[in-house]
Amino acid sequence: MLTTDLKLNSDHVNIVECHDVSLTRNTTEVLCEASCCIPRNSLTFIVGENGTGKSSLALTILGLLPGNDGLICLHSQSSREPVLGYVPQSIDFPKQFKLTVSEYLQYSAEVKNSEIEATLARVDFPLNHIASQITQLSGGQVQKLLLAAELYRKPDVLFLDEPLANVDDSSEKHIIDVILEIRNQGVTIAIITHDWNMVSNYADHVICLNKNFACTSTSACFCKNSLSKVNIKNIQKVTPDPEHMHDGFCYIENI
Repeated sequence: MLTTDLKLNSDHVNIVECHDVSLTRNTTEVLCEASCCIPRNSLTFIVGENGTGKSSLALTILGLLPGNDGLICLHSQSSREPVLGYVPQSIDFPKQFKLTVSEYLQYSAEVKNSEIEATLARVDFPLNHIASQITQLSGGQVQKLLLAAELYRKPDVLFLDEPLANVDDSSEKHIIDVILEIRNQGVTIAIITHDWNMVSNYADHVICLNKNFACTSTSACFCKNSLSKVNIKNIQKVTPDPEHMHDGFCYIENI
C-alpha cells in the first residue's frame, strides 16, 4: 500500500521524495520500485521514452493515481501542507461545459473578478477572449488558462506536462520566462517533457525513467553517468546500448 508522509517545518533539501513506489494500471506494471526526489526550489525535468511512466509518476505524487506500494514524503517548510499544482498536457472540456474564461478562473481557482485580467496577462493569454467559452479556445489558449489558474493558487510544487506542446512559437519564450520567474520566486517546478533543448538549457535536476534497459545497481551505471551536464545528450539515444540492457525499470537522477 502506498503511504504519503507529510513532514512540517522541515528544512530538508528535497521537497518531494519517492521511495520504492510501484503502480499497476489495468494489470500493466507502470512503475516498479521507483525511488527519486525533487529538490526544493529546483527546475526538475522528468524525461524518458513513451510508456516509461513519466505522467504516472507525477500523478502518483499528486495523489491522483493510487500507487500500489512505496512511500512518498512531502517536506513543508511551514506548519501547513504544501500546495501541489498540476497542468496536464491537454484537456477536452465537454461541449455542454458553458463556462467562460473568467467564470472558469473564478470557479476553479477562486480568482477575484478584479484580478482576472492580471492573472491572464501573466501567461500571455489574449484578453479579448475573457468572455469566450472555454470550449471555443485553441489548445494553446487552454494550456495558458490552466497555467494561469494554477499560478493563482500559489503552489509550492507545480507539475507541468509538456507545457510547450500546444503553444505557438511566439508564446514559447513567454511561457519559459514565466516558468523561470516563478522558480526564482521559490516555486519548485517539475516538467514532463520530450524537449531536450529545453532540458539542456534550463534543467537544475533531471529524472530519467527507462524501461527494459539500463542498470542502476552501481555508481558506474551507464545511464546515470550519461545524465551529467556534460554528457546529457547521451540519453537521447533512439535505441538502448545492447551491452547495457536488462529486463526491468531504471530511475536515474543527476544529483
